[in-house]
Amino acid sequence: MPEFNLWWRNPGADSDEIWTLIPDASGATVFHLAPFVSSENHPRCSVRGRVERCPAPAPGTISLPSSKDHSVVSQSDYLETIHLALDSIAHTELQKVVLSRSDWWDETGDPESVFTRKCVEHPNALVYLLNIAEAGVWLGATPELLLSQQGHHFETVSLAGTRHAIHSDWTAKEIREQALVTAFIASQLQIQHAENVVIDSAKDCAYGPFVHLQSRIQFDSDAAVDQWLEALHPTPAVGGEPRESALEFIAVHEGQSRGYYAGYLGWSTGDQSTYYVNLRCMQWFADGARFYAGGGIVSGSNAIAEWEETVMKLQSIR
Repeated sequence: MPEFNLWWRNPGADSDEIWTLIPDASGATVFHLAPFVSSENHPRCSVRGRVERCPAPAPGTISLPSSKDHSVVSQSDYLETIHLALDSIAHTELQKVVLSRSDWWDETGDPESVFTRKCVEHPNALVYLLNIAEAGVWLGATPELLLSQQGHHFETVSLAGTRHAIHSDWTAKEIREQALVTAFIASQLQIQHAENVVIDSAKDCAYGPFVHLQSRIQFDSDAAVDQWLEALHPTPAVGGEPRESALEFIAVHEGQSRGYYAGYLGWSTGDQSTYYVNLRCMQWFADGARFYAGGGIVSGSNAIAEWEETVMKLQSIR
């Protein structure tokens, strides 16, 4: 079997409560990794195995490949794309589109040590380190639950809007941005005939140096978890609204492939499963690391402020 390594620390767990998946064809648990958009270069991946608690990985455990692509998205190019998005929002059905960018940094550290540090720095996030042949080496500390399942009971969240923790008030733009995500999820729940739906009001949720607006959403359904993953991903928190229009805009204008950034990863064991959106993440190479971040563009967005938001997010990951 090709080399596979996976370590993670669950949200809310102690920083040294590390878990791993040992590949085993008879194992009870399946790890899943999905890209933002499936393609020949970025396929869906799954590995069956058994879950065990373990120590944090030692530096040098993972063999890192080199990267042939050190390109970055310039500020001028990103601002131009934002202005194109604002024009589309003003003149088409597009209401919101999330525009991402990646940056390349030459790094001399190792992903194993960074994983250990992020387990301490981000107690409320899913922190993971993954090495899989089809996708490469990825490390992240994601705040966003996509879907959890306990039998016929499901939970998801509507998470959007970003401000630095030192700021005190949400703007109308940020409130509207999060409301679009909530409305999308509520619509999907109705289309898919979910029952016993409970949507909590939006509350502040702190992750690292940032605060987001988050609504917890619970529902019951007899449908398979794969059906719900297809219905919910990507939400307007990482794609846009309407979804197809936003995805088309991203495909034409974003300029760089997201790969597994803003896709999802998670585990399933029988009728229990948990999936997270792959945010606050980086892809690691022997000669550096590629970091990803994005921001939601809606009517009233300020292009410079959106650029600065991605700068803050990238610096926080770094």
